[in-house]
Amino acid sequence: MITRKFSGLRWWEIALISVIASAVGGLASGLSSVKEKKVYNKKLLQAPWAPPAWVFAPAWTINNFFLLLALQRLIKSDIPQKKKLLLLQAGIWVVFFSFGYVYFNRKSPVLAAGWTMTDAGLAVASFTLAFKTDKKLAYHYLPLSAWTVFASTIAGYQLLKNPDPVFGTKALLN
Repeated sequence: MITRKFSGLRWWEIALISVIASAVGGLASGLSSVKEKKVYNKKLLQAPWAPPAWVFAPAWTINNFFLLLALQRLIKSDIPQKKKLLLLQAGIWVVFFSFGYVYFNRKSPVLAAGWTMTDAGLAVASFTLAFKTDKKLAYHYLPLSAWTVFASTIAGYQLLKNPDPVFGTKALLN
């Protein structure tokens, strides 16, 4: 019943859901304030190529929009990889909704890098799997694939340049 309703949504309804999902993802960090997030971001050694923090909210709203379009198309489809793609999509959403907690609450560059690289792997695997039978579906995974591969380079830099309180490690490179 829910899948039937979701498959009939218009683009603007999916855009609205994307904004809501992105906001919920931001709230999932468990921090009490935006100010606390800003303080944490300033304490971390960031990659020189890292975009400003304000870029992340619109980027994730766009990623979520295309991911939801992919889900909508996937629900309507009858492709052989449907079950695998649904499992990959579930993994992507689990990573998305838990990332804020790992990054802002646990303050772990190791876990954040693991989450980001996992997200990139799931997105690229989704693109590759979908491309075999439905190129339009596959293209819906491109924004997330591009963003998470790029973000993996930033997360890798943070992993190497910052200590990790969860694992008790010092920065690997100074």
